Parts: sequence; C-alpha cells; structure tokens
Amino acid sequence: MTATPHPHSHGDLPEAHLPRQGGSFDATLITFAAMALFDGLTADQRARVLLLHTDPGRTHWNFLPESGRHGLPLGELDRAQEVLAHRLIAESMSIPAYARVVQVMANEHVLRELNLPVFGHVAAAFRDARGYFLSFFGQPQPDSTWGWRLVGHHLSINVTVVDGDLVNATPFLLGAEPARFGPFRILGEEEDAAFVLLDSLTGSQQEQAVIHSKPPADFVTRTVATVGEVEYPAYHGVGRRDAMITDEDRKALAYFRAHPRGIRAGDLSAVQRGHFDDLLARFVERARPGLVGFEMDRIAAAGGVDDLHFAWAGGTSLELPHYFRIQGPVTLVEFDNAEDNANHVHSVWRDPSNDFGADLLMRHHLEHDHTGPHADDDVI
Repeated sequence: MTATPHPHSHGDLPEAHLPRQGGSFDATLITFAAMALFDGLTADQRARVLLLHTDPGRTHWNFLPESGRHGLPLGELDRAQEVLAHRLIAESMSIPAYARVVQVMANEHVLRELNLPVFGHVAAAFRDARGYFLSFFGQPQPDSTWGWRLVGHHLSINVTVVDGDLVNATPFLLGAEPARFGPFRILGEEEDAAFVLLDSLTGSQQEQAVIHSKPPADFVTRTVATVGEVEYPAYHGVGRRDAMITDEDRKALAYFRAHPRGIRAGDLSAVQRGHFDDLLARFVERARPGLVGFEMDRIAAAGGVDDLHFAWAGGTSLELPHYFRIQGPVTLVEFDNAEDNANHVHSVWRDPSNDFGADLLMRHHLEHDHTGPHADDDVI
C-alpha cells in the first residue's frame, strides 16, 4: 500500500460524488439482502427494528452488555429470519471478517461457562450468543439512503448507504473474551501482525514507536460518537477494575488528531513497510471488497499511507498487557489486550472524519433539497 491509487481505485472522485450503479461501491446486493430480511419480519418486528436515518441513536455503538438496547435481538428471529440476517452481515463485509463476527458471537458460549462461578444462574442470560441487536436506520430500498447496525458484547457493525452506494463501514469493532482459549484466538492474526512489525523495528525505532510503558485498559477513543481533536482513555474498563491507569498514564496515551504519535510509515524500511501494510490491510480489508479501494483512495488523498503513524504501549511480548494504534486523518485503528492478564482483546477500525458516513451524508444533504414535500422519502 502506497500513496498511489489502489489497484481497485476509481481515481480522483469528484467532490461529494460517488460512482453510481455498477460501480465498485454499489450497494445493490447489500440492499437486496436487507430488503429480504425486512420483508421477512413480522409487523411487530419491523416496528422494533426500524428508526429514521437521522435518529440520534444511530451513533450509539457501545459494544458492552447493557440494558434497554433498541433493536431486534437475533435470538427472537426464527430460523429462516436468522439466515437472512446472516446473509446481510456476510454481504456487508469480507468473508474473513464475517468469519470473525461469527466467532465473536459463538465465543459467548465459552464465556458463559467460564463466568458461571461469578454470575451463577444469570450467566445464561448475560452471555448470549444470539443476544446481538439489529437496527435499520431508514428502510432499505434501492437508490436510497439508509444504514444498519448489529451490536452486542464485543461486536459493533455500522454500515451506511447513501443514494444506493456503500460509503462507510465504520466504526467496525470486534473483541474477544477470552482472547485465547482452546481453539479460539479470534483476533490472533491481527495481534501477531502487530508484533511482527514491532519486532522488525530497530532499537531507536522502537523508542519512537513505544509511547508509554503501560497500555490503556480499553481503546483510547472509547465509544464516543465522534472522535474529537483530543481524546483520553478511561481510568479503567467499564465495570472492571483489573487494569487501572493514572492521570499521568492518560496523558501519555492520549490521542491527538493533529499530532499523531509513534513512528511514521514513510520512515520505515522496505521490509518494515511491508509489515505495516499487512497490519493496516487486516483492518481496512474487513470492509466489503468493493469498498477497500475507495478507503485506500481516501487515505491517499489525506496524505497517503506514508503519513500514517504506528504507536505501541505496554509490554512487548504476547503475555504482557499491550496496545497499539495506527493513526491518520481518515484512519484510526486501535487494539488493546490489557484486561484479564492480557487475555481480553478489543479492536476497532474508525474513520475520524467519516464514522457512520457523517462526512458524505453531510455533503449529500447539502447537494439535495430536503425541504420539499418528499423530503423524507429516503428516511422512511
């Protein structure tokens, strides 16, 4: 990956415009999968699953167990409906990413059994492999503007379609608790790729890349709706106290949008750069293949891969709590493995300028008249 156009690129896109039908970002298959699921729901289920695209709950993407979630849980779908839901998930991302999503949900079965000594009989309800909530923001229709979300423990998928084109798949969060257990190491490839890059750095380069000796308990930008100019990590994980940090730690780990920390990709050797590109691809390529080139073009337009930075915090071996991030103007990857003695992972891919398609939606609304009698036609 370089600052030159991605092999799947469409070149320089006119400002505020995306390819129309037939382009690589066309969302027809995703839309049809969503329509099939929506039409397969009962009237009561449709009422629970559907919100306006402009609903403020669109940006509530918290991936931890919580009460009162909006949406339709997968556990209330019948077998045919559940298959349709999985078709939508699979159509919206790469197949390797879909495989990880399925594993994240299945891992709740393992966690339920491990949690029995702590939660007792409520573990069955608290750790639920079908306790993931589906929401539509705007009714899916061809050439319309809408989005969908699936959220639950260690999973938050957020997809946005504008005028029938797939424009955004962030925030995209996957986690695993435990991170390593029996045959499960759901995010092991991402973690190993980061260690390969870290280990390839020279002593002076590691001094530049390692920004602090202690990792945050969770990713630094948390689940804020919009990434600010400056973000600080929480003192501890939500509902947990096994990985506490201090005010000094928070300052050392802080995210500064305009001043990324760590080592610049453009300053790496050819071999090291190959490792960096591999790590970046493991997150950007969670997206549906047709969207990857568009994302790489956006990175190129914002300074290119050369200007992305890689930062590390915490231990430099797998068994020690650790954290890394990749940061650029339109790209933010965070990966933490700090809780449960470095056996509890959260990983997130975000776009600080366009999470939930915010930037392109704003351009869309500026270009279209939404004051007439059919102003809400695309947000049914």
